[in-house]
Amino acid sequence: MTETPSAGNQKTGLIAAGAAATSLGVVTTGARVAYDAGLSPATLVAFRVLVGTVAVILLLIALKRGFKIARDARRPAVGLSLGMIMIAYGYMSSVFFIPVSLAALIFYFYPIIVLILSSIADRTVPGLITQAAFFAAFIGLALALGPSFDSLDWRGLLGAGIAAMGATMVMICGAAAARRMDPITLTFYSQISSLPIVLAVMYFAGGPALPEGGVGWAGLGFAAGGYLFGINFQMLAVRFADPTPVSMIHNLEPLVTLIIAAVILGERLSPLQYAGGGLVLAAVMIAGREMAGRERT
Repeated sequence: MTETPSAGNQKTGLIAAGAAATSLGVVTTGARVAYDAGLSPATLVAFRVLVGTVAVILLLIALKRGFKIARDARRPAVGLSLGMIMIAYGYMSSVFFIPVSLAALIFYFYPIIVLILSSIADRTVPGLITQAAFFAAFIGLALALGPSFDSLDWRGLLGAGIAAMGATMVMICGAAAARRMDPITLTFYSQISSLPIVLAVMYFAGGPALPEGGVGWAGLGFAAGGYLFGINFQMLAVRFADPTPVSMIHNLEPLVTLIIAAVILGERLSPLQYAGGGLVLAAVMIAGREMAGRERT
């Protein structure tokens, strides 16, 4: 693990993590609208990586940042890029075989994996309150998502598991790389390295299938924009804060998705879902306070 950031940097990183979770929470609803208008999943992944690559290049030029990658950041940067690919295609493939809610629940087990791996690397044992908070957040997500267990196809379970491991790599490798180089430059390399792969997958999946109508394109725009802002905020988050609390805050992402879906798509939330969301919020607050207290000690 990398050196523990200062308390001030931790706060900055956690604010960035909240912004990342909010931005990425927009992606699912935007994608849903675009899918209904004819967009294919492979096209969505390729489009957002292409837009992300171009946007980050323009941002680097405007800010006069370099494209140089630090030598000691190369390996973790490769791990970060691989993790992003695992998330994109693991998650995308899983929903073809198992319900989306179940795939999301499996995916969001990754904060617990990050907690375990970080504890092993740092040779520390998380406090009982921290452990309980992480598992409480997972239970809260289970209540909020309401997963269906009618279909347990092993291919879907494997895909969601691969996505969860990819998210773990993004958190841990991203932290190692972002503290050794400019985070915007890191975002550029994570996108440009993924671009040939996502374009090839889109080609072999039948070519681009773009949405029809203004509503469909608006959904695609929100999905791509949420992804772009989310990834950049995520790189800032792991640069300034430890991967464990950052991953904990990302439990808020599916809650943002549920709220946006309720507002925009008119989907109704049950009392059980509200209770689950409240449990997640409480767990995030308790874990954050507990980890901050242990760091001060």
